Amino acid sequence: MTASIRILTTSSLDSSPSLLLVSPNGSKTLINCGEGCQRSFLESSSTSASGVGTLRVSSVNRICLTHVGHDALGGLPGMILTTADVAEAAAIEFKQSNNAKGGDHNKRKASSMLTNDGIPDLEIVGPSGTKSFLHSLRHFMRRDRFNVHTYEEHFDSSKLNNTTKMYHETANKRAKKKIQKDNEETSFTVKSIPVNYTVGSNGAESTQSQQITKQAISYVFTTPPIPGKFLIEKARKLNVPMGPLCGQLKAGKSVTFIDPETNKEKTVDSKDVLAKESPGVGVAVVYCPTTQVLDELRASRTLRAFEKNEADSAPNAQLDAIVHLSPKSVFESDAYQSWCEEFGSAVDHITLHVAKSVKDRAANNNASPFVSAIRGGIRRSFVHDGLFPMLDIPFSTSCDDSKRTTTVIEGCPMMEYLLMPRSKRGLNISTAKSLYTATERDDLNKEVLAAGACQLAQTVTAEHIADNENESNFGELIFTGTGSAVPCKHRNVTGKYLRMSNGNSMLLDVGEGTVGQLLQVWRSVLPKSASATDEYHSRLLGIKAVWISHPHADHHLGLLRLLSERSAIGGSNDPIVLMAPPNMFAFLSEYQLTVPEIKGSYVELDCRDLFPGHQSPLCSKLREDLGISCTSVQVTHCPYSYAVVIDGTAFGRLAYSGDCRPSSRFALAGNGADVLIHEATFEDGMQEEAVLKKHSTVGEAIGIASKMDAKTLILTHFSQRYPKIPPVNRNESDAKAMSVPIAFAFDFMRVTPTSLPLATKLTPALRLLYPGQEDDRTAAKNDMVVDPKELMAVPGMFSAQGIL
Repeated sequence: MTASIRILTTSSLDSSPSLLLVSPNGSKTLINCGEGCQRSFLESSSTSASGVGTLRVSSVNRICLTHVGHDALGGLPGMILTTADVAEAAAIEFKQSNNAKGGDHNKRKASSMLTNDGIPDLEIVGPSGTKSFLHSLRHFMRRDRFNVHTYEEHFDSSKLNNTTKMYHETANKRAKKKIQKDNEETSFTVKSIPVNYTVGSNGAESTQSQQITKQAISYVFTTPPIPGKFLIEKARKLNVPMGPLCGQLKAGKSVTFIDPETNKEKTVDSKDVLAKESPGVGVAVVYCPTTQVLDELRASRTLRAFEKNEADSAPNAQLDAIVHLSPKSVFESDAYQSWCEEFGSAVDHITLHVAKSVKDRAANNNASPFVSAIRGGIRRSFVHDGLFPMLDIPFSTSCDDSKRTTTVIEGCPMMEYLLMPRSKRGLNISTAKSLYTATERDDLNKEVLAAGACQLAQTVTAEHIADNENESNFGELIFTGTGSAVPCKHRNVTGKYLRMSNGNSMLLDVGEGTVGQLLQVWRSVLPKSASATDEYHSRLLGIKAVWISHPHADHHLGLLRLLSERSAIGGSNDPIVLMAPPNMFAFLSEYQLTVPEIKGSYVELDCRDLFPGHQSPLCSKLREDLGISCTSVQVTHCPYSYAVVIDGTAFGRLAYSGDCRPSSRFALAGNGADVLIHEATFEDGMQEEAVLKKHSTVGEAIGIASKMDAKTLILTHFSQRYPKIPPVNRNESDAKAMSVPIAFAFDFMRVTPTSLPLATKLTPALRLLYPGQEDDRTAAKNDMVVDPKELMAVPGMFSAQGIL
């Protein structure tokens, strides 16, 4: 049996701490699910060479949240939607089994997957407010074919046995056998330790009158005592027949058989043939955001039972490790260190320092866990560092702090701590290393040079005559995410940062991870003399408006972090103008009841109030803060889907499609646009899929640019089966389509009005970085190509997928 702790992410500019607890029976518990959590699972394939293996989202059966906030649950809705894709795979298997040999057996198996046999698919444990948050998701996503069971505050999984048994009585025999098998193997039970504490309205610990009560939850995971080794010689002396009876004895059961020597019935107890059992495995995950919480944790009976002076009250498990989710200042305090010593020298302490603010994240100076995306950005930087800023990587040779006298291990992404077998307990040294090498940039530069991309880019750049940048013009367009809904290592989900000539800005869709991606770009372009924290704060406060094109999760979940980060630095004094569909406001109004810090951080402007002929009072604020006017256009995708035409930007007239089928109405509204940003989810030849999922192909996007008479087209929102650059086939019979300049958007791409023409000419050089155009295997598996008619034949499939 094996068990381990896997660190997924730490506190960096673009990630928050999360970890995975792997039980001896293979079940997995995820602790916290912040933005980008799914991408960290995909990144595990890049580190599988260390011997720890690839992780899969579908293998998680329980999620434990330490608190309610974007850094703990910002990725949870996307996680639920992705896990629900199992229904699609079951539908395909069901279809295929109709024509396969032994079809009846396969049909029964697939059918049971579709109905879930009444078995809970996912268990979520969290603080007060968890259920309210999950309930609020109904405004933009449905999970009709996916069961989620939620528990708040006090939770003890060992006390759920009777209830669970009754719940499963309706399951079929196959499911019952699986449950029985899982229970026979060792698994972790979990007990929560909820602690209420107060903070000021800005999220900081405070004793002032204006306070907010929050709840922090820590967890203790334990296994039953580990059975002793089976003593085969003793069994032989007792004449126990070798075979199944030995297996029963190993499982702790008594057996009865006919003794061949006496020819009489004989009963042997497991204790007669087993070595003495050893204590079970114990792991504590401690979330301690303030010293106030520390005082309550020290008084917890659940944790005190494991202290070295409480041996008489110790449970049947040995505490092997404590994972500390706390700010560095709290962890290093004398009171906290004194508490750690109370658990004795046999306990290892793993630190994952949480960040309360952008300032803390910058101070932690941890590298991004999204290695594939960062490496891709660096490769493109060598092609042109103006369009693709050189991303910064804080390098370190090891994340294990060996200078401390106590056993303290600084957690790093993809690190593994082994719990079982006991003989190998401790840090897996092969995983305790930086995700990046000291020669990372040099190695990537050699790859780009070998591909010939630099040479071709230099030739193109030399032929491009650019106007000098106007120092008084701050205009820029940064792409924070250029992929479609399915997570991918190479492309984040949708987001764009549009900065105006006066330095203020707006966001065009805010997918999960948008703020983190922005911070990565901002760090790379900071003047050497500038204060990083001051610059981050200035730019966050400079975001005056947000446009949400439609209510699908991959286009707006990043709002939770954006509003929280701005509120923490005084953003509520200058609320964002949030232009969004009406169901987004319903969601946020419920969310802020659970996270009251974001109250007053935005003002509502319904996209419908920006239709031609409508005039909202907030339009004057857009003109005053950003110098722009916005026109909304209804498009075909899902209910409440809109494109937008923005006049007055640093680029001139800018039109953005959001997600949609080609729209003549949009082409007319954006006529003469200087820049058209249009989705191109599917390549040409996948018309049927595009119609089914209500997206556009590359050729259709070019067609809209032609109808709009757009001066430049930027394609984005690529299907994640194309992590590189999709193929382009222009309509030779359409002169405008043949002549419109086209740029392909990438994550971290930064375009200015002056550099935009160059962006349209560098595609040949960029293609050299991706020879063969091979599909990303993980993304392709998640975004599988199937016959659209198969999907249409499955009732409820669209709601499970979030398509409609």
